[in-house]
Amino acid sequence: MKSVKNKWGIHFLFRMWVAVAVLTVTVSSCLEDDEYEVDELLFAIGNVRIIEGNDYYFELDEGSKLYPGDTTAISNYPLVENQRAFVYFTLLEQALPGYEYNAALKHVENILTKDIHKMTPEEEDSIGHDRIDVDNIWLTEDYVNIVYRFYHSNNAEKKHMLNLVVNENASASDDGFLHLEFRHNAYNDTPLQGGNGIVSFRLDSIRDQLDKYEGLCIRAYTLYQGENDFFVKK
Repeated sequence: MKSVKNKWGIHFLFRMWVAVAVLTVTVSSCLEDDEYEVDELLFAIGNVRIIEGNDYYFELDEGSKLYPGDTTAISNYPLVENQRAFVYFTLLEQALPGYEYNAALKHVENILTKDIHKMTPEEEDSIGHDRIDVDNIWLTEDYVNIVYRFYHSNNAEKKHMLNLVVNENASASDDGFLHLEFRHNAYNDTPLQGGNGIVSFRLDSIRDQLDKYEGLCIRAYTLYQGENDFFVKK
């Protein structure tokens, strides 16, 4: 059993410190030739909000707004309303009314975002139950976010599937937490090297239930410790 103490309302830059290691390797080659100092680079998670046409901003998890005042480095970023993303940026000097941050975007990494699934006994095999580690979990108003690690073959054609499920076949619990399971299907991929990332799951389907509990208990079949429960309070 592991208790994860992240709560709603923690400043987004603190949350990002936890997640930086996940994506640093991925984007380092994209950023290494830029002229700014590494210490100036900031990170945030938020959702794309399209204003009109190609004009947009990011609504960050703690409620502030980040306007992309300079998109030179990501001019081809495809806009999708409500797309969840990990944003690398530096701050511009000019303030913009209505926005907490006016930023020069350096890289945007889309985050896999899914609904929480109600898993029937008949679906259990297809959902999968392969090993996966949970490095961190935190709740925002609309999402539960998981930083994870698993092994893979580094073959781009081999896809893995992640789901957060309500197991309809599981026994009820009276510990004050809503119980879910973080499931991984590796589709028989060869476990040659470690990989990690972030996934977000929408709370819409469990919001009414969650109101009655202290938080979530998320069970995962971990890499080295077998079944493990991760508790995160609201």
